[in-house]
Amino acid sequence: MIVLALLASIAAAGVALTMLFLAHGRPDDDRGGERADMVRYFGMSAIAALVCGAMNVMETAWDSVAAAAAGNATNIMAVGLLWAGARRLNGRRAIGAVSTGAGGILLFGLTFLVPLDDATLLKTAGLVVFSALCALECARPPVGQLGGARLLSWTLSLYAAYNLARLTVAAAFGMGPLLRPGPVSAETTAAVSAVAIALVSVGAVWVGRQLDDDPAPGTRAYARGALRRETSRLLSEHAIIRATLVRVPEIDLIRAAHSGERGETMLRTVADAAMDAVPGAVTGMPARDTVFVVAPAATDAAGVEESLRNAFARRMPSIDYDDVPDLAFEHHLLRDVDDLSWLMESRRSRPRRTQSGSD
Repeated sequence: MIVLALLASIAAAGVALTMLFLAHGRPDDDRGGERADMVRYFGMSAIAALVCGAMNVMETAWDSVAAAAAGNATNIMAVGLLWAGARRLNGRRAIGAVSTGAGGILLFGLTFLVPLDDATLLKTAGLVVFSALCALECARPPVGQLGGARLLSWTLSLYAAYNLARLTVAAAFGMGPLLRPGPVSAETTAAVSAVAIALVSVGAVWVGRQLDDDPAPGTRAYARGALRRETSRLLSEHAIIRATLVRVPEIDLIRAAHSGERGETMLRTVADAAMDAVPGAVTGMPARDTVFVVAPAATDAAGVEESLRNAFARRMPSIDYDDVPDLAFEHHLLRDVDDLSWLMESRRSRPRRTQSGSD
């Protein structure tokens, strides 16, 4: 019975994760906005619930303390990340994820130090706290004003009440009722968790469909989407275009010596210089250290580099910078928008060696 209930919990978590990512509904390069924040936090919560169910099955099958510790930690994190996500959507201080992570790590360690029954009670107390906090956060505007928020709030309130009832029974009658078949047993708790996961996933998708998924102007996600759209426009007019990737090798030193904003100003100056130097070019900053300049391939690459360096040097006085930082270039020919997407993703996922040349 316990294994069947735990498998139902795993299935519910898998369905919840799938529904959340289906709710996003935008191409990879265009993700952003409040809906992306919700998918990030609630998706991690679903993954934690999925891992929790798997660890509980392993604990039942092999009587593993390590699996019990991992299950306890991820159970706490599954609910805590919901609270963190709700706080994020309400624009409140970002302490939810830190508190959740700290609680999960603490419970993981304590499971090895105290009897398993005591660790179970500590986990249950944590579930009461995080579920109640998340229920209150989901009822708070602006999230509380959205359709589906009431379902989230009521589900988590009832889940907190159920776990509080388990604690009350344990305090009054000991651990016996929690270990025997009954309304507060492990089997019933697993089934209740599966139902709660299913209801939370429905509420999350309901809420998510009402959230804005357009990246905010000025963000990297917005820059990636805008650059893709402009590149598509250029490719409709030219069979092949060139993407010139411009880096300032000293950018990390500039950020360290001055400020992060100073570094951003330097990169924006590179983009402005590119607009002056390259006719018909579109620019964007989809990565923190690279400016993309996309233009028809008719212009000679060496000429682009020289013109851009000169335009960049002319703009230095306007930002009160005495020196003229060096620029590094990469040139890539693009035949479709996917080529640009690959380039942008490569700059996000790994550092690139400075080089200058033409493809």
